[in-house]
Amino acid sequence: MTKLPNGGRLALLTTVSVMGALSVMSTSVFAEESGRQIEEVIVTAERREASIQDTSISITAFTGEMLDDFGIRNQEDLQNFVPATTIQPYDATIRGVGRNFRALGGDPGVATYMNGVYSEDLLTATAATFWDVERVEVLRGPQGTLYGRNAVGGAINILYKQPSHEYDYSVKGIVGNFGTAEYYGMINGSIIEDKLSARVNFSVRDRDGVIEELGDGSDLDGLGTTNVAAQFRFTPTDTLAFDVRFNKMEIDRDFGGANGGGLVVLNEDGQGFRNTTNAVAGYRAIDTTNTDPANFGSNSWYDTSQPIVNFIDPGTGLNVQAQHNRLGVDLAEFAGFQNAAASLDGFGVTSPESAARYNDCVFTGDISGDDVCGATNGLNREEFNQQGVQFSTTWNATENLEIKYIYGYNKLSYERTTDDDNTASQFIDRQFYVNHEAVYDSHELQAFWDISENLSVTSGIFFYDALIDQRGDFYSSVGEDRFINPYQDNTGLAGFPFTVDEFCGIAFARHYFGWQSRRRCCFYCQRSMPTLHSARTLCEDPATRKPQCEVNYASKNPAPNENNNLHLGVWGGDDGTNPDLDVAHGINSIGSDLLYHTRSEREAFAAYTQGVWDINDTFTLTVGIRYASDEFVAQENLFRYSEIAAGFLPAFGLSIFSYNQINGGVVPDATAPGGWRGTEKAVNGGIPVAAQRLSGIYA
Repeated sequence: MTKLPNGGRLALLTTVSVMGALSVMSTSVFAEESGRQIEEVIVTAERREASIQDTSISITAFTGEMLDDFGIRNQEDLQNFVPATTIQPYDATIRGVGRNFRALGGDPGVATYMNGVYSEDLLTATAATFWDVERVEVLRGPQGTLYGRNAVGGAINILYKQPSHEYDYSVKGIVGNFGTAEYYGMINGSIIEDKLSARVNFSVRDRDGVIEELGDGSDLDGLGTTNVAAQFRFTPTDTLAFDVRFNKMEIDRDFGGANGGGLVVLNEDGQGFRNTTNAVAGYRAIDTTNTDPANFGSNSWYDTSQPIVNFIDPGTGLNVQAQHNRLGVDLAEFAGFQNAAASLDGFGVTSPESAARYNDCVFTGDISGDDVCGATNGLNREEFNQQGVQFSTTWNATENLEIKYIYGYNKLSYERTTDDDNTASQFIDRQFYVNHEAVYDSHELQAFWDISENLSVTSGIFFYDALIDQRGDFYSSVGEDRFINPYQDNTGLAGFPFTVDEFCGIAFARHYFGWQSRRRCCFYCQRSMPTLHSARTLCEDPATRKPQCEVNYASKNPAPNENNNLHLGVWGGDDGTNPDLDVAHGINSIGSDLLYHTRSEREAFAAYTQGVWDINDTFTLTVGIRYASDEFVAQENLFRYSEIAAGFLPAFGLSIFSYNQINGGVVPDATAPGGWRGTEKAVNGGIPVAAQRLSGIYA
């Protein structure tokens, strides 16, 4: 696969820089007298400054000059120069170790530090670009003693240039194709001579999208980042220094990547083209002799107009001939989700012209940057707002003892919308919206003691508080009736499984879930539709609270009695009138088929000591110990549309096909294979229901 720079397309850039006269003169003199040479790099890998040659850690370090020389402006550029490291927009992995998941309780595996302040979010540290950065250090391997928290893979240190009393300024601009326009600036100087100095910088990065949009929106994966930072350094005495940095960052851009939005399609179903003919997923075994249209409703009916796919039965080793499942006819337990690529020109209709257009946007071999494309409904967006403070006080108590206090505060809000069905269909659509809000607060007290020339000790205590609130919404932007309005069941069966409050009924539990104990069905079953927090509301009310509401109930109760915390009810639709189906602090969508809300609070403490003994010029002995404790309280609320109990229908003489016939999910159509056509009301998994689940965690 061939990949061109800058998001898959070749960009032409022009850079213009202007610096203060003093800094230009000093650089020129150095070049004339010394020529280009490798300088000694000072790092803080062991939480205090030392030469990189004297640091017994696998480390890659870049000074500000190196970052400029190599053209490293962001995390995407940085990873090209760091061995065994990949850096994504939000996380990093070192030697294959990183964050396993970003959902509830998913901590990073690589710790990020900004001026010594720990950050759970890599984006906070890197999205602002590396403009006016003193040094970037990437430490590979576990950093347990001195870094501890989430540093099993390694750590990334970003240190910003400190204010000085020398007047200095610098500006830089970059322009290029795709509307590239970047502006950088810095000014530094003295406020109170020899006492207080300040440094202010800004960076603005804009670029149009580089992924062609097949829908009506703008091209995807553009840039739109603004960052402003102000630093102050106060040195009232020769032994005491105060440093503080404030920053504010905003991101607003057309987005095209991450969960739910990987829009560049390399293949589908293992083929080099989109599936534009089958509205539902999955396959069914067929009998090639069963072609009578009167048998259309049977699972084994052979549609002579559709291709045959061959499978090997893993149990018998025999060849099985199969065809795709049919909308409203065949059982397909996939919670009711449908393939939007089969509805580009109408519900269940995709013309050859539309299919060809989408198939041209599938890449099975080398990718040329000018050809990269994706399809969305034009809603893809990423917005990020962040404010942070890093403060430190350094006191040189004696010649051999230094005391340092570090405080960090970080508040952020992140919103993103990505197209989950990878099409611009106006008939079936699934958008993913996420709202992530967080506040991080940390305190760290450190002591550095040089006992002798060959022996030193580093000790510290660390306090950390984090509050994370995340809300997600999978919704339809085209107003699909089946998600907006209640499901109308003309069979009279829709309420049957929900007539008993505590238990769903032995027959229902056995037919659908295959469970022998009815206690594993749900603990709230009602005719009314659950909402995002309905189970939580029932658990908070003493009159309706059940034992399953207890925190960590599932882990304390072995099978078959765990995981009962489910509120199940008939599907009542989402027309926008129920506030508990909206995302707090976010969008007010309609037609949501999945909502989640997680909230976590963490209080962490650690104490550590590390001693370093330089035995001789060849050997160094490092010994460390760290104690850490975490108190973690979390809650997860999950709401979703589903289709269940299809296995229960035969007890009433019904199949999925006959159930849909009664309810209008399939209708006669002489032009369709077998004389029947699936409609917007079709279900393939059974009776439409809404399910809401509450999980509580205390650790």
